[in-house]
Amino acid sequence: MRTRTPKRNKSDLLKTYLQSQTDLTPKINEAIFNRFFDILKKNISDHITVELRNFGVFKLKLMNSRFGSDPRNKNKIYIPSKWKVMFKASENVNKKLNEKI
Repeated sequence: MRTRTPKRNKSDLLKTYLQSQTDLTPKINEAIFNRFFDILKKNISDHITVELRNFGVFKLKLMNSRFGSDPRNKNKIYIPSKWKVMFKASENVNKKLNEKI
């Protein structure tokens, strides 16, 4: 049986980050936090592989065009090729994930 995993969005992560940081003002911390995600998005959109040591690697993969079927009426539909962001977790992250099993 699969259990639901809790979700966190960007603002939840920012709140957690702000609680642990006391030396800078919340506005400066939020700017740093947002700038990090902006840089990450920019690099990925420029087709640059981003490696964050002890966390993981973000890279792009080209998904080829293919034919699929519409689940409502079973008609064949053409699905064009597109880029997809892939994430591979580091060994440290994988070890941490599997400690609780």
